[in-house]
Amino acid sequence: MDKPFQSYENLVIKLRDDKKLEIPDEGRVIELLKKHSYFSLVSGYKTLFKQPNSEYRPGTTIEDIFALFEFDDALRDIFFHSIQIIEKHIKSLLSHAFVEKYGDNQNAYLTPSNYAFIGSAPNDTYKRCAEVKRLIRTFEGKVHPPFEQKYIKHQWEHHGNVPLWVTIKAVTLGTTSKMYSLCTKDVQAAVSKEFPVISEHQLVGMLDFLTRVRNVCAHNERLYDFDTGKARAIQALPLHAKLKIGKKKSYYNHGQSDLFAAVVCFKYLLSSDEFEETALKIDAEIKRLCSRTKLIPESKILSCMGFPPNWRNSIAL
Repeated sequence: MDKPFQSYENLVIKLRDDKKLEIPDEGRVIELLKKHSYFSLVSGYKTLFKQPNSEYRPGTTIEDIFALFEFDDALRDIFFHSIQIIEKHIKSLLSHAFVEKYGDNQNAYLTPSNYAFIGSAPNDTYKRCAEVKRLIRTFEGKVHPPFEQKYIKHQWEHHGNVPLWVTIKAVTLGTTSKMYSLCTKDVQAAVSKEFPVISEHQLVGMLDFLTRVRNVCAHNERLYDFDTGKARAIQALPLHAKLKIGKKKSYYNHGQSDLFAAVVCFKYLLSSDEFEETALKIDAEIKRLCSRTKLIPESKILSCMGFPPNWRNSIAL
């Protein structure tokens, strides 16, 4: 038990005496710890304020940490909203393309042969078979009694059939992303053509990536330094070269696995007005953070987010 339970008062003492956090108002610290918890607030957002000896940088107060905490909260709202716009668009396009080819009977999306099983590698076929089975089980759970959604129950009771454009509303972005990745090339192409210069394979990667960002937002996890690693990175796109982002071999320093990669996805998948609104909100929150705490320069927070220094001007071009 190297981290036993401690009272709020003892946590304040620990922050002040052991970690050298400046505490002009103990009541304010306790108020924030009660509302947000030590783990979520302090443990989650202390890193940018710490020195190598684990003490806080001189002048750091709980308000500095809270400023970063609220900045991240605002980021989650912005990114979640934009991803929801994309999710609705993809669901509309995908259900239309699938039904156009296979019909509106619910058996169409519950039939394994209506998906693509051949992968690019020998092991892919076996993997895709298993993924198709899981996808169909997910859909079956939505369209067979007992029903979770009233609109699905209504379709079943009044029409005896739940077409895909109804069912897809009830599944997650993760399920939608998986369905798109398992569809035949012609169905995928009918969706991807709505997004200039994006291939079907690139869109598969983007939707998988945005699903992970969306889950971080939905579960109130830390977002500003999000990074999936190379295994889940989006593909290099023309925008990366246009922004003149440096790279090592074929991997760009920014915009493939970090939070800026989500902004790159937004640039391709949102309308120009939707993207501009999103970019303005992100920029405003960065400036607000830097005005609330002088301990995090703009260059530092941009680096943590994976944003190039010139991101705001260059990405608008």
